[in-house]
Amino acid sequence: MPRRAAHCLTCLGVGDGHISARRGHSAYLYEFGAARLLVDCGEPATQTLLRAGARLEDLDAVLISHLHFDHVGGLFTLLQGLWLSRRQRPLTVHLPRAGVAPVRALMDAAHLFQAVPARFELRFEPLQSGQPFPVGPVMVIPLPNRHLIPSAAPARARGAVPDEAFSFVIEDRARRVGHTADLGDVDDLTALVQEPLDLLVCELAHLDPAALFARLCGHPIRRVALVHLSAPQWRTRQHWRARAARALAPIPVCVPRDGERIAF
Repeated sequence: MPRRAAHCLTCLGVGDGHISARRGHSAYLYEFGAARLLVDCGEPATQTLLRAGARLEDLDAVLISHLHFDHVGGLFTLLQGLWLSRRQRPLTVHLPRAGVAPVRALMDAAHLFQAVPARFELRFEPLQSGQPFPVGPVMVIPLPNRHLIPSAAPARARGAVPDEAFSFVIEDRARRVGHTADLGDVDDLTALVQEPLDLLVCELAHLDPAALFARLCGHPIRRVALVHLSAPQWRTRQHWRARAARALAPIPVCVPRDGERIAF
């Protein structure tokens, strides 16, 4: 396996919610030195992890931004793979509170971790807005966004409120990254870019690009990666990269493919 930078992002899946033969659903492996965090686990994250040369045993935590299936649909395959491979290290999955009980229930229904006892402790921890938590030497700050609020009205009418969605700031003593996941509008970026970032991984599908570029102008960001493009945006991705580069100059801008690595 080739030597990697001490701080590196591997884009396992940069696609949006539509099924594509060329892009996997949202999944991003962040390496902060020896710490490895998987942000979102869209299908087929486990296979792409292995193709990228990562070891499932090395994962330190999984962060799920929200419960849309293109962000969480590969989680059960990952957990089954960890179980079958007899992982020994504890693993915590951090996810919106509304997902904790259903995920546990489906794990029970599938008899995972029951027929053959697991050798590792699996924990599910609800994300709390603005409440940092450590993953080894790394600190993760979940920041709420409004991605699910427009679609949550019918659920509220049924007495449920599954509208939690999060972005993340991930940092250690040397580097600070902002990861938007999916946003409701550009105002969701405010808290994310308040402090300097070495890398901003920003979705494009749910935002007005002109408003996005205007909002990011003038912020101390060393590099921007545009991900989660819609299918039409992906077909014209060179146009969007060039437009973003002009608007955000001198900040370098990239539109990564699945499997691409970004040092930060």
